[in-house]
Amino acid sequence: MAITIFILLFSIGLLALLTVLLHTKKLSPLVFAALIALLTIFDYALLSLDKIYYLHRDQDQAFQTQMEKHIAVIGQLTQVQLDMALQLLAQNTTQDTEASVQQKLTWRDLLIAQLRLANFEQVQVDKVETLINKSVHVYLMEQLNKQLIQGLGHRIYSDFVRSRPRDEWTDELFVKDITTYLTKQKLMKEEIRFALDRIKHFDESGQLMRAEEAQ
Repeated sequence: MAITIFILLFSIGLLALLTVLLHTKKLSPLVFAALIALLTIFDYALLSLDKIYYLHRDQDQAFQTQMEKHIAVIGQLTQVQLDMALQLLAQNTTQDTEASVQQKLTWRDLLIAQLRLANFEQVQVDKVETLINKSVHVYLMEQLNKQLIQGLGHRIYSDFVRSRPRDEWTDELFVKDITTYLTKQKLMKEEIRFALDRIKHFDESGQLMRAEEAQ
């Protein structure tokens, strides 16, 4: 159990340090969330190995049952911590930039790799990918709307948005209809086309399209 105690003390100390850095604004919420998620996966993997070691060392049924319960509790706590960190990592803010969004994707790939290494269930891996991808998709849609307003003007943009009831619009339908509308009206501009292509490319590949790739 010495390993378990060491891991818990180490994690508590590191968590306290990260919290202080966050509150003193020396660490961004995005990096804080990603580090907490990685720490959670690290703790889960080591604690599980520690329990398995004791299971193999002593095959007594009562002891084995007790250890299995401990592993289940660790798994549940890990799930809660990971969900909380993931929600923070995937949230959208008005301060999102190209750099911060690309950082989210970097953390996404790192988290997925670590989750698989720690033998997490595929449903959890899919959850990480889905939530972070959704966050980036929202950012790309916001960038498209900015380009549309800037390129078409508020009146034309508003008239198009009102062409359907608000509750009928989905992102996929909006992208499809605005592409058709702009092409038909000969209003398509390069900046708008790039914003549209980025959304389609990301939804298909999960990667951001750079300006040079659109040439």
